[in-house]
Amino acid sequence: MITVLDITSNERALEGFLSLPSEVFHGDPDYSAPFRDAVVKSLRRETFAGAQRVLFATEDGRPVARVVARRSPALRDDAERPYGMLGFFAALDRPFAVQALLTAGVAWLRDEGAGHVIGPIDGDTWHSYRLSIGPFDHPPFLMEPYNPPYYAGLWESAGFEPLETYYSQRVEDVHALMTSQQERHDRALANGYTIRSLDRRRFTQELEAIYELSRRGFAGNFLYSEITLPEFLELYGGARALIDPDLVLFARAPDGSDAAFLFALPDRQRAVAAMRGRRNAAALLRFQLNKGRADAVNIKSAAVDPAHRRQGLFAALTYRACRETIAKGYRVVNLCLIKEGNPSGVLAESLAIVLRRYVLCQNAG
Repeated sequence: MITVLDITSNERALEGFLSLPSEVFHGDPDYSAPFRDAVVKSLRRETFAGAQRVLFATEDGRPVARVVARRSPALRDDAERPYGMLGFFAALDRPFAVQALLTAGVAWLRDEGAGHVIGPIDGDTWHSYRLSIGPFDHPPFLMEPYNPPYYAGLWESAGFEPLETYYSQRVEDVHALMTSQQERHDRALANGYTIRSLDRRRFTQELEAIYELSRRGFAGNFLYSEITLPEFLELYGGARALIDPDLVLFARAPDGSDAAFLFALPDRQRAVAAMRGRRNAAALLRFQLNKGRADAVNIKSAAVDPAHRRQGLFAALTYRACRETIAKGYRVVNLCLIKEGNPSGVLAESLAIVLRRYVLCQNAG
């Protein structure tokens, strides 16, 4: 028997909701569980107060799936109806239970006036979103969407179809990638731009600069919505332990303002996965990051201020990131989470292999 429960106001049921992923990923050495407090805080974001439902599915009394339905306060579809969002998804391979769960989430969102329903997405594109659809022959990289291979089939069987697709690339000839970007790098410098690395002594201020460049650079993107600076700092403040400041780069305009950034970091996914869920997590994280070796650098995100587009700044920053990657002895660059059709995808097209593909789904009703 399948039962879908609304546990939005049930604090006692929250523990089962939070613990379900540990059953889904039991024995998986590549799974990096989010910290419990971070999940709880994200569930209680003021932005969605009164505009969400926390849903839990059981099968013969056993918890098997979870989702959070949220009505977007900012995003509107073509009919000017608010987008509905389904996030925080986790499930065992139980198609009928997941179909009942997602159907219940869609029904509540429709009752709340939502139009298109999309997922998985934890409220906005600043937070976790997208399904990984493989191939699954390489382990996940740090900060990559990660899920069992059967997830895509669960969403499809519940009436969802692809809305947006994405991919990540793996480049093993880093020197060739660097060389391919040198001309645009040199031209940007000749035009008065300079490149600097992140100043760890001013970490908070550097995050603020990344936030402002992200707001300006991503503002026109599909499904983009704002978050506040304090929310951004809370999301990325913990990255300090993971980054190498030589791999977080800014392009500075001739007038001295920051015109673009590129955020790359060593791929220490296995170290972080091993750390999660342990006692004294901060001490173990420091140990793992100091001792754990990585052979790849992930180019995770980049943004260019619209006033400085078509100056070759992304190519220039990529050139410098590749140069640092080689100097530090890393062998591989992963170009992460590129939207299909984005011009950045052709940056390394002839040098790269597709590492993984991803999908964001929709139920148009």
